[in-house]
Amino acid sequence: MNFLLSTIALLLGPFIYAMGRRNATAERLLDAFVILAIAWIVGVHIVPEVISAGGVAAVGVIAIGMAFPFVLRRIFHLASSQMRFTLLSLAATALALHAIIDGIALLPAMGDPLSVAVILHRLPIGMAIWWTFRPAIGRTAAIAAFAILIAATAFSYFLADPVVDMLESRTLAYFQAFVSGSLIDLVVVGAIEKFRKRPQVRDR
Repeated sequence: MNFLLSTIALLLGPFIYAMGRRNATAERLLDAFVILAIAWIVGVHIVPEVISAGGVAAVGVIAIGMAFPFVLRRIFHLASSQMRFTLLSLAATALALHAIIDGIALLPAMGDPLSVAVILHRLPIGMAIWWTFRPAIGRTAAIAAFAILIAATAFSYFLADPVVDMLESRTLAYFQAFVSGSLIDLVVVGAIEKFRKRPQVRDR
């Protein structure tokens, strides 16, 4: 069920992107909902649990997780500004790796709060893929990128369950900490972007 929901959320991205181009208010409301929901789930439910299970080291893993999306954004920035096929291929590879991590995070062993947060964050990922790939190398390539992400998520979701069952609770806590860090980065960056786009009131 988690895999199906995450796939639906990912595929909704292009439709939400198109809707946002027509209705800025609806886009802002949806963005705010996703950001606040992820912030609540990660901050209240996930982070305290992983620190309790993983100790101080979990804090460092969270920091590493926060750095991972930054690297992805740098790749996407270069790809969207220079429109080079090589960079877009690198971006697709990085996203596939991220999708593999998402697939593991969606497993029941990781807990419902993490799964819900991962499903929610697939919405902006779907929007980003459509916004970056389609104008640069065409609709077909964008659809292929979606197919790669879904396949990578399915690979880890359906094949990693036996491996996860054998892992110690501390190891699972570190993985959850890494994913939590990635989600924290999403929340912070999303909030900053919304603040920058907020209409400025001029002094009279």
